[in-house]
Amino acid sequence: MSDEFSPEVRNHAIWSTDARRLVDGKAADIYLEKIGESERPDLSDYEPAQWGLRLQDSIARAAAERLKLNIKAADYTITHKKHEWMKSHFDYITEDNNVLLEIKNYRFDKAKNFGEDGSTIVPEADLAQCIHEAACHGIGKVILCVLFGGQELKTFPLVIDDLVKDELIQQEAELWGQIQSRTPPQATNPEAARKIWSKANAEEIRIAGQDIHQIVREMKAQKELMKKQQEVLDTYEAKLQNLMGSASALRTPDGVVLATWKQSKDSRGFDREMFKSAMPDLYEQFCVVKPGSRRFLLKG
Repeated sequence: MSDEFSPEVRNHAIWSTDARRLVDGKAADIYLEKIGESERPDLSDYEPAQWGLRLQDSIARAAAERLKLNIKAADYTITHKKHEWMKSHFDYITEDNNVLLEIKNYRFDKAKNFGEDGSTIVPEADLAQCIHEAACHGIGKVILCVLFGGQELKTFPLVIDDLVKDELIQQEAELWGQIQSRTPPQATNPEAARKIWSKANAEEIRIAGQDIHQIVREMKAQKELMKKQQEVLDTYEAKLQNLMGSASALRTPDGVVLATWKQSKDSRGFDREMFKSAMPDLYEQFCVVKPGSRRFLLKG
């Protein structure tokens, strides 16, 4: 496990945990980590992750007992036979080396994203991780074993054929090629775009063709529509608030709560301007320069 979380090792391959983030729309994060522009979050002090490690063996043994399987720890790393950039760690494997067991410890509210015990209905990210592991190990079956809320164990037997493996490998290969050539992946949302293109070149201007100009026009139209919709919502909200006055709740005659408008608790906060006025010299000692961020505005 220590190898998997070492930047020196992680940045030279695509791992199973990268696979789950890739299908979850986090290609930009993976790209920036692999080229050394950002760091993967440190989970050493993240309690849910640490509890997952502590409970891993207990979950695996309980699942094996339920499924009547003989298992052993798979505490090793394997590189894909054809793709040296594709690596994986594993949790457990059956003693005949035919079935992998991937162990998870999730909050109880995550159970709604899974099927019933014994089904194959699992979130896309978990499936991608299992497919990646199966591809690296050359195995066709992975059992995802999940303990929900520390009290409900479910197992999901996943049969993974070569076609499914190839589809994921193609996605990963495209990203790995972008990493090697330092070609940023196409951002799928504004947050990813801000991460990839974090700095602006004041001298550089791109010329937009008619197709791009049409996108700008459509975006402006959608923003105007959203603005009008928000104005309607604000009008409705104000009407309800006028009706409620100082009341904290609005109910129907039979007691159904339609809306609440309650007073939040008083809070204490740091008054920056007051501190600056009272202790200007000390204030200046603790002022630091923060990098500017880019702001996107529609013009024209």
